[in-house]
This record gives sequence, structure tokens and C-alpha cells, in this order.
Amino acid sequence: MVDFRNFIGRGTGAGSKLNVFAQVVFFVNVGSGEFIDLGATQAAFKGKIDTVFYKGEFSLTLKLLEDGKAEVTLNGARASQATYTASGNKLTIDAKLGSRSQVITFEPGGKGNVETFLGVTGTQNINVHLAPAEKPAVA
Repeated sequence: MVDFRNFIGRGTGAGSKLNVFAQVVFFVNVGSGEFIDLGATQAAFKGKIDTVFYKGEFSLTLKLLEDGKAEVTLNGARASQATYTASGNKLTIDAKLGSRSQVITFEPGGKGNVETFLGVTGTQNINVHLAPAEKPAVA
């Protein structure tokens, strides 16, 4: 089984305040949020996003199970079937929420890998960078 924290920006933990950035022509701040839970096999993110493509509350909870299975809830809709795969630094979750299919990806990135690239494609399309609201301490 994979450790979910390997696919999140370095230094991000439960309760870390995050800015949400989307790329229009350049990256702009389009919201805020935080991981309210973040562990080896589970995570919960809650925030607000305001873009042309998506506006409103955004919540995502997931639990990684044995044999590549997962439990996913996206904005209150629970996946009847979900699976995950890991390739390098990227975690991909395929979820079926009722009749809708969504692909959710997590990948660390940005300068020093302190950001989390979060992609949601399918019926809803949200591609953002979750960046620390405060600059990380220099080690």
C-alpha cells in the first residue's frame, strides 16, 4: 500500500493553511483551504474556490484501501467504486460518483516540492496548486 503523504507538498500537514492557485495566463490566487486530515492512508481537504470553471465550496475525502481500492467523497457525493494507482510521484484515483466518472490526481511540485498539484477531471474539472499560505521555514 502507498503512503498518501508522498503525493502531497513537502511540509504540508493536517491544519496547514493553503492558498489555492489556478493558471489563467499566469498563476492567480483563487481560494483557500486546508487538509483537515492527512495521514498515510487517508486525507480530507476543505476549501473555497472561485474560478470561471468552478465557484464554491470544495471538499474531498479519501481513504486508500488494500489492493488498489479507495473510498472517495467529492463535494458530498460518495464514490460507489474507486481505485488508485501510483506512478512515481503521482497518485491517480479513478472514482465513479453515481453515473459520473472523475479522475483525481495528486502530485507534489513547485519550487522545493512544497506545493500540491491537485487535478479533478470528468464531470467537474478543477486543476489547482495548493500552496502553503505561509512560507516554509528554511532548514
